[in-house]
Amino acid sequence: MKVRFYSVVLSLALIGTSVSVHATSKEDLLKEQQEVESRLKETERSQNQTSEKLILTKQQRKEARAQLDEVNSRLDDLARKIADQQAAVVASKERLRLTEEAISETLKELHQQEDLLGSRLRAVQQKGDVTYIEVLLDAKDFGDLISRFSTVSEIMKQDDDVLQTYKANVIQLNEQRSDQALLLESLKREQRKLLVLQTQIISESELKRKLVVQLNTKVKALQQEQFSKAEEAEILADQRQLIQNELATLKEAERKAKEEAKRRAIEAARQAEAKRVAEAKRQAEAARAAAAKQQEADAEKTKPPVPEVEVPSETPDTPADVDSNRPFHLPVQGYVSSPFGPRNNPLTGKPEIHKGIDLVNAKGTPIHAAAGGIVLRAGSATGYGNVVMVTHLIDDQVYTTVYAHLESIDVKAGQTVMPGQTVGTLGSTGWSTGPHLHFELHKGEWAAGQPNAVDPAPYIF
Repeated sequence: MKVRFYSVVLSLALIGTSVSVHATSKEDLLKEQQEVESRLKETERSQNQTSEKLILTKQQRKEARAQLDEVNSRLDDLARKIADQQAAVVASKERLRLTEEAISETLKELHQQEDLLGSRLRAVQQKGDVTYIEVLLDAKDFGDLISRFSTVSEIMKQDDDVLQTYKANVIQLNEQRSDQALLLESLKREQRKLLVLQTQIISESELKRKLVVQLNTKVKALQQEQFSKAEEAEILADQRQLIQNELATLKEAERKAKEEAKRRAIEAARQAEAKRVAEAKRQAEAARAAAAKQQEADAEKTKPPVPEVEVPSETPDTPADVDSNRPFHLPVQGYVSSPFGPRNNPLTGKPEIHKGIDLVNAKGTPIHAAAGGIVLRAGSATGYGNVVMVTHLIDDQVYTTVYAHLESIDVKAGQTVMPGQTVGTLGSTGWSTGPHLHFELHKGEWAAGQPNAVDPAPYIF
């Protein structure tokens, strides 16, 4: 199989191959350029949509955070009210306790007064008013009678006052205890209402918090998507620039080829004119010799013209290091830990289509270019880690090879590499579970989702 990549195409142009040799390559490049432009516009449109979603989601997250702050503020206010209410309940309980103690002390005094009054009442009940009459009848004279009457009246009045005071104290203490109990019960009911309200607001706060967490997750996902789209756009822009550079190079090669063809045409015309002049001179000399030597002129025959010798056109040789039976070479020795095709993702465990093959070897092992070409990308990319992408042109077909999870990178974007040239060293960067080379082969340009990926095994083994 004849292998040609961009640098070889340019070399053929510079050594004088006709312009028609490049026509197919140039047409392919123009077609690839249109496809890359189309994909780049689609990526930019998708990136703009993602940016709009990200802005909207951030606004929603801002509003949700504000609502969460408002709910938490209400919770703080409610917590202060509950604390104040709790303090009021404690104070009310203390006042009730003091009231109970006062009631207890008063009851002791009332019981003592009740005992004294009871004794007097029992005496009156047993003897009636006779005792008081006897006291009055025992008076020695009228003055003594008046004095005894005043004393008896005073005693009866005091007994009545004690009885009324006892009743008033009992009523007052019972009312005070009832008021304190009602106040305490009211405070407890208010406290229960506040606790129920607190539970409701806590539930509302939890819902708002979960919403903020969900929006945070969505923001991170959109930021990651935006980052991936930006990387995709960057790669497509690199491809566009690479194709533009190659078109410019081909255009310059065509210009030089035309100039070379024109120079050769002029040189051929000059050589033809020189031959014609030389032939005319030779014929004139022959005519003069024939006239001088009439005898010899009759016998001498005109010499036949010298035939022109065609110089075979130069044709470039196929590079000696290219295997005619295999377009690509094995980039690194090692066993295949994961072939191309369906598998469970080793990081997530979910089913997926593995778009390349994994070759296992020691960290730091050199990685070689599978074919000659131009470095499209040399740097880091999401999932790939440190990655090198190389574009190849083989039999007028564009291919792209990907070397991922590299420990180090030895080439730069835009650099021309030869088959077998070291592009980096084997590593475990990016989404990797151990040292290996993730190698992809795309029939066409690299694109998001790897739609052009093919199994590399038939090409390298």
